Amino acid sequence: MFSQRITRRMQHWWGPPWPGRRGVRDAVHRLRERRIFHHRDDPDEAWRCCDLWQRNLINKWNSREFAARHGCLLPELYWHGRDPAAAPLESLPEEFVIRAVRSPSKESVHVVSRGRELLRGEPASPRQLRERLPRAGIMRRPVMHLFEEFARSEDGGRGLPPNYKCHTFGGHVAAVYHVESVGLGERRQRYYTPDWQPFDDRMNTFMPEAELREPPGCLEEMVRLAGRMGAELGTYMRIDFFATERGCMFNEFSSVPLGARHNTAYCDELFGTLWAEHVPDST
Repeated sequence: MFSQRITRRMQHWWGPPWPGRRGVRDAVHRLRERRIFHHRDDPDEAWRCCDLWQRNLINKWNSREFAARHGCLLPELYWHGRDPAAAPLESLPEEFVIRAVRSPSKESVHVVSRGRELLRGEPASPRQLRERLPRAGIMRRPVMHLFEEFARSEDGGRGLPPNYKCHTFGGHVAAVYHVESVGLGERRQRYYTPDWQPFDDRMNTFMPEAELREPPGCLEEMVRLAGRMGAELGTYMRIDFFATERGCMFNEFSSVPLGARHNTAYCDELFGTLWAEHVPDST
């Protein structure tokens, strides 16, 4: 089943060394991986450092470079660095996004629009943002942040753009998981097939179900790009995009979405079957 596969992946990709799961040699290699920042022009062998090389893409710098390598549109990068005091917050556009390179938590993301932080509904002056950004992470290493373009939705609205998350098994795109914001801190979801037919099953119970929506204008491009990157990855990955006024824009990768929780029995069986069919030997 899909949830069992994801649980096994959490142990092998991210868990501590343990007999039968993740060895000490891989744990040491993982520490080296944390210091590697790839470039889109690096040769294939640089990206494929080990059998679990795909986990390097959870690093948001590496994910940007991998997506650019495969022809994806990216949000403009305004600045990146480890010292919030050096960030040029006063000279940035009135709308921008801050993301920690290595944290998968939404708490590490700040979406700023005209002096307000949209995810939290709080004031966000340069001073306040600098105070909120963490300065040290694992092993007291300084945290690198990306300061990026705010992705406007297809209609040019100023609100948070809807997210489209493609569940891919190798080059096969199984579902597009649409997440939309309907109020401060409130989101809704709906699962569609790649040709935008709603699943009869809700697939996941993490959020309330959204109303049916028209497909994004860039759906075909989104599915094509997800399939292209998924084929290169050769395993399961959720690949996330925004549908913006500039077209389909890459967001991030997710290796263990929701930690194997909240999947319905139908989703668990369907995705587990697709994993066994398309990428049977991958972790």
